[in-house]
Amino acid sequence: MNPDFTVKPLMSVHSDADEYVHLPTKRPDWRESYYFNFVDIERGVSGFSTIGLLPNLSKREFVFALFYGGKREVYFKESEGRIPKDLFESLSDGRLSYELVTPLKEWRIRFAGEEISADLKWIARFPAHFFGGGSKTSWSNHFEQSGEVSGTMKLPGGARIDFSGLGQRDKSWGPRDWHIEAWFALHAQFDTLSIGLRRDLVGGKVQVSGGISSADGHAPISKVDLETVFAYSPRMPIGAITKVHGVDGRVYSIVSSLISQNSFARFSRPYPGGTTELFEEMAIHDCKELGQRGTGIVEWLFTQPKS
Repeated sequence: MNPDFTVKPLMSVHSDADEYVHLPTKRPDWRESYYFNFVDIERGVSGFSTIGLLPNLSKREFVFALFYGGKREVYFKESEGRIPKDLFESLSDGRLSYELVTPLKEWRIRFAGEEISADLKWIARFPAHFFGGGSKTSWSNHFEQSGEVSGTMKLPGGARIDFSGLGQRDKSWGPRDWHIEAWFALHAQFDTLSIGLRRDLVGGKVQVSGGISSADGHAPISKVDLETVFAYSPRMPIGAITKVHGVDGRVYSIVSSLISQNSFARFSRPYPGGTTELFEEMAIHDCKELGQRGTGIVEWLFTQPKS
């Protein structure tokens, strides 16, 4: 990072209470979600996890994805029934569990699969910040935070891998429409800088949210230029070329590519008007201005209306 880097005043989360659940509106698509990702590029371990609570539908969503040695483990479950009032109980289905250790500072994530298990500790490295309103289709409020992640995974046969790296987390609450035209999201962790963004396409108009964070503060993002790189057999996004503009005048040019050919997960959601596909991919980010290689994720959502 350039030594003369300046930021706008920090947009902080109002209180520790934002880590807990919020009073929902009556909309059936009202959702409270927790999300984490992490990369240890030296040991070849990366992954992401999310839990979504939909109180008006009495449903919970659990996702845990782990990528290692060219392999992947993806766990997805939708749990029906009353959502427990206790936060820890609501954020666990017996296999995937989140534990809030210290609000806005530390979380614990545990996964117990049939053959693979993982135990992760997430510790904040920068202050949390509000993400912006974006297209107002996926949250009423949303904050993000860069962190340091360490953990252990156990493989079949008793093998064990200890890993550590950087990652991003977010917390959202409010109505979520999964079936907008498209979105693109990016999380990029560099030595002293974190970039998190989302670029929505709704009604033919682009709306951007996100920011550039460091230990000193936070600068919102004003514009994102995007070129998506596709593979054509099968057709899917495999990389991105972005130019990220901060409100402070800084510009970051980032070339993103998959860590490995298997470091992605694809999810599909049908709806009355068609089908929506979500691609979540663990990525390497090369930034021209910083002269650094970072790590994180790239994510695309595409909606295909019925013909």
